[in-house]
Amino acid sequence: PDSEKVPFVGEKEALSYAEQYADVAIVSSANLGAVLDEWELYGLLEHTDIVLAQDAGSKAFCIGELLKKGYSPDHVLMCGDAPGDQDAAKKNGVFYFPILVRHEKESWAEFMDTGLKHLLDGSYAGAYQDQKTGEFLRNLGG
Repeated sequence: PDSEKVPFVGEKEALSYAEQYADVAIVSSANLGAVLDEWELYGLLEHTDIVLAQDAGSKAFCIGELLKKGYSPDHVLMCGDAPGDQDAAKKNGVFYFPILVRHEKESWAEFMDTGLKHLLDGSYAGAYQDQKTGEFLRNLGG
């Protein structure tokens, strides 16, 4: 059907890459059954450690609950394509990596080439996060 969501080019590769270095959580506002079905169908679920959907609470709440498991906020990166994703990250003091609308392929490639490395080496804060925030806001504007 037309409503069926397919993964963006590079998304599966990015998740596969990330899982080598980090725990990967899905934090979605969608229905849990739909998330599980879609992610399983496209082979994405195997690259994740936990799935948190609308039944678990808001995105901000879910990130907060993950932090209670012992993750340091400066070791958490929320990837997303919407202002609500950025807000959920901000509310929890974690980093945000935008997947730019109409530039998803390039965003996932940069995540693998640069974004995750900045997170892992402790250099995400400051200039890089500011750059990504600026790109996100410009992309939203049009």
